[in-house]
Amino acid sequence: NLEGKEKKKVVDVGTGGGFPGLPLAILFPSVEFTLVDSVGKKLRAVSDMADELSLTNVQTHHGRAELMVDESASLHYQQYDVCVGRSVAALPKFCFWVQDLLNQDDGKLVYIIGGEVEEVVTLRLEDDVPLDRLIGEGTSDKRALILSASSVKEVAKESGEKKQRVGVPGTKRKS
Repeated sequence: NLEGKEKKKVVDVGTGGGFPGLPLAILFPSVEFTLVDSVGKKLRAVSDMADELSLTNVQTHHGRAELMVDESASLHYQQYDVCVGRSVAALPKFCFWVQDLLNQDDGKLVYIIGGEVEEVVTLRLEDDVPLDRLIGEGTSDKRALILSASSVKEVAKESGEKKQRVGVPGTKRKS
């Protein structure tokens, strides 16, 4: 639930052209949105769209999600109530990238995906919602998978990824 007493924060990782971040920002004007992408050209377009729509609750971050905490821990470490993403990578890898962004008390990952999902993920799902149930029958074969922050950490362990120390190629940071 994005409505409430406290100011909620959502991070849209791999936002591309601003979906789903921009439509959500329109629907939830009291929620702060950070739209993340590693492609600057896409983010400039998204920023222009947010300005054109007078969305004051949207900011962009040019970079890789897995480096956001290293770049500015006070702004990003466990600061987000919800992380949204859509078929950016295999879900265990995506979980590895975003695990340190989610608030560990009640943070949620909402991942839009089509096709098969790894068993390591299905065992930890809080919910699996067909999008056509949300937006109309027969409109999509995709679904929204919802995982708690603790489940995101567990799935991330299955990714095979290792954290890199920033600025030191070929070195690994302790997880």
